[in-house]
Amino acid sequence: MNEKKETIWTGKFLLVILLTLFSGAAGQMTYPLVAKFSLTLNPDITLASTIAGLMSLMSLFVCPFAGVLSDRYSRKRILQISSFCYGIVLIMHAFVKNIPMLIALRLLVGVFFSINSVTLVAFSTSFIPASRIGEGLGYAALANILAQAVGPGIGLKLVEISGYPLTFCCAAVSAFLCMVMITLLPYQEPEKPAEMRKVRLSDLMAVEFTAFMLLAALFSSGNGMITTYLAIIAEERSITGIAVFFTVYSLCMVVLRPFTGRLLDKKGVYFLLVPSIIFAALGMALVGISWSLAGMLAAAVFKALGQGAGVPSLQAHVIKKLDKSRAGTAASTIQIGQNIGNALAPILGSFFVKSFGYEQMFCGFGILLAGCGMLLLWLQYRKEKTV
Repeated sequence: MNEKKETIWTGKFLLVILLTLFSGAAGQMTYPLVAKFSLTLNPDITLASTIAGLMSLMSLFVCPFAGVLSDRYSRKRILQISSFCYGIVLIMHAFVKNIPMLIALRLLVGVFFSINSVTLVAFSTSFIPASRIGEGLGYAALANILAQAVGPGIGLKLVEISGYPLTFCCAAVSAFLCMVMITLLPYQEPEKPAEMRKVRLSDLMAVEFTAFMLLAALFSSGNGMITTYLAIIAEERSITGIAVFFTVYSLCMVVLRPFTGRLLDKKGVYFLLVPSIIFAALGMALVGISWSLAGMLAAAVFKALGQGAGVPSLQAHVIKKLDKSRAGTAASTIQIGQNIGNALAPILGSFFVKSFGYEQMFCGFGILLAGCGMLLLWLQYRKEKTV
C-alpha cells in the first residue's frame, strides 16, 4: 500500500494518544502550583521563581542523554521505568516541609520528566506513516493540549478543596496510569545499532538545527513566564477565574493542531513560523497590559496561535528531516530549547519584576521574541537552502 494512503487512526495510535494524555496530566496538574507552593514555605519571589524553573533546568542537562537512551535502548522499557519513578517523586511532594526538600524533588522531577517526554515523542513516531509525521504528531499533541486544558484547573481546584498533598498524589496517579497504558500497548522495537559506539555530539542534539533549538527556547521562555507568574499576576490584579486562561488556550489548540499539522506536511515549517512568532509576541504583550479576564483570554488565543502552534511544528520538522532511528535526537534537540526557556526565563524574569514590574517584563519580552525570533528563522532558512 502506498504510504500516503496509510491511515493514522489505528488502535495502537489511539492508545498512544491516551498514554500521552496521562503523562501530560501528571505535569499540568502541578506546574502552575510550584511557585505558589514555594511561597507557602518561604515568601521570597526570586526563590519561588527559581524553584519553579528547577525542573526544566535539570531537564536541560538530562534531555540530550534522554535522546541517546531512546535511540539505543528499549523505548517501551524506558517509558515504563520513567513513568513509575515520576509518579513516586510526585507522591513525595505531599510530604515536603521545607525548601531544601522541595528543591531536591523538583530536580528529580526534571530527570524523569525529561526522559519520559523525549522517549514518548520518539516512541510515537513508530505508529505514524513517515509522510504524515506532521499531522500524526499534531494529533498526538492534542492529548497534551487536553491535559493543559483541564490539568491546571483540576490542580487549582484540588488545592482549594483539600490542599497541596492531595493534588500531588492525584498527579502521581496519572503518571502510574501512563505506565499501565505503555505496558498494555503492543510495540515492536526498531532496530538498534549492533555495536554501541561512543556518544558523539550528533547523538546528543541535531547541531544543524541549532537556530530552531534557540527559537524553541524563545517560545518556551514565554510559556515559562506565563506558567510561573500568571496566578500571581491574577491575584495582584484581582482577576478571578484565571484558570480559564489554560482552558481557552487548549481549546484553541484542539482546533488548530490538526490544521497546522496538515499545513506543515503540505506547505512547510516556514509558512507556519512567521505568523507564529508574531502572534506569540502579541500574546506576551497582552498578558503584560491586561487587567481583566477578557484581556487575559485574548492573550491565551494569541498564545495558542503563536507558541502553541510553533513549538510542535519545530519538533515535527526536525523529526521529518532526520531518520526515524534518530527520532530521540530530533525530539531532544527541540526539547533542549524548551528546557532552556522554561528554566531560565522565570529566574531572570524575577529580577525584571522586582525592578520594572510585570507589565514591562512581559511587553519587553514580546519585543525580544519578535526580533530575535525572525532573525533565528532567517538563519535556519538560509542554512537549509545552502545544504
